[in-house]
Amino acid sequence: MIIDGHSYCFPPLGEANGFPTVQEHLRYLQREMADHHQPVWRLRDWAVGDNSLLAEPQDKTLQGLKEVNFRSGGYGRFVWTVEGEEYAKQYLPPYLTDLSHPPEMLIAQMDYIGIDRAVLHAHPIFGFLNDYLADCVQRYPNRLFALASIPEWKIEHDSQGIVNEIQRAYSKGLNGLQFSVHNRYRYSVTESWDAPACRPFWDGVTALGKPIFFTICAPCPGSTVEDYLSQLRIWQGWLTRYPNVSAVLTHGFPWRLFLSDHGLHLPDALFEPFRTSSAKLQLLFQISLGNVWDYPYTQLHPTIVQLVETLGSDRLMWGTDMPNVERFCNYRQNLETFRTHCQGVISDQDINNIIGGTAAQLFNLGDSQ
Repeated sequence: MIIDGHSYCFPPLGEANGFPTVQEHLRYLQREMADHHQPVWRLRDWAVGDNSLLAEPQDKTLQGLKEVNFRSGGYGRFVWTVEGEEYAKQYLPPYLTDLSHPPEMLIAQMDYIGIDRAVLHAHPIFGFLNDYLADCVQRYPNRLFALASIPEWKIEHDSQGIVNEIQRAYSKGLNGLQFSVHNRYRYSVTESWDAPACRPFWDGVTALGKPIFFTICAPCPGSTVEDYLSQLRIWQGWLTRYPNVSAVLTHGFPWRLFLSDHGLHLPDALFEPFRTSSAKLQLLFQISLGNVWDYPYTQLHPTIVQLVETLGSDRLMWGTDMPNVERFCNYRQNLETFRTHCQGVISDQDINNIIGGTAAQLFNLGDSQ
């Protein structure tokens, strides 16, 4: 069984998508685009621009945004206007004409290359889509899992209300929670996400018994390795407090922080939370490094070997970030990076675990399902 452990379905991104208003969603999108590494260009002549057109470089919160009529430009891009000139950033592949990725499109893509199931992740970039994703799962129960999302910046102020929303989402068929640490910093919350005031929330959500997928990053772009490790230490404390909860670190590590002349250099400190827990690690390389190296990404082989030897392949999960990853490589290439090009690098059993076995175990799927 092949399972894409990290993909997305979403309605058009120019809509509210669970935010109170369309404008609030667009403001969040503008904040994310202001820190994203995809290039900026001027539509008139393709002249190179930069992210400072969208926000003050030193202010990583929503307060730092500039008024530029940020909007959906269709065909996978966002556009905005500065001094009468239109600029763009290609965040999604151009075939997403209205910046939507419905489940029918994802399943057609899965069918084409032979992927059995996919796990739909959640992020405010796409909106708060618990009901939308529940509908996806209800319509395609043998193909899709999905994760719930919440406003992470509110957990200490409305812990029971947010736990109730997660429980409601689970009752409609969602299969776990995605918790994105950096969303709190977007809304100027500097208190740790595992501070004592957050404990009622965590006690409530862990009692629901579903996996929790953590998206953990340093507080803001430009942060150091030590900034990231400080967040991992918080997560390690959380894992110690809730040892019986199935936890997954999404995306893997922030791979760009660990680039070296010869590939990736992963310090031992990254693995500390895994040594004291049963947490799993997602392997999403191309979405981060797809514009650094080219297919078949053989530069990754030493890192993949290191991860298998350090953690074991039964704790590693392949994922793609579809459809976003098709900025750099197509769906088949993403799968073949492991299924074909890791043959002889790691064992066949390790490959099978990574591209589906670990995820199947996490969601209690038998071999025949």
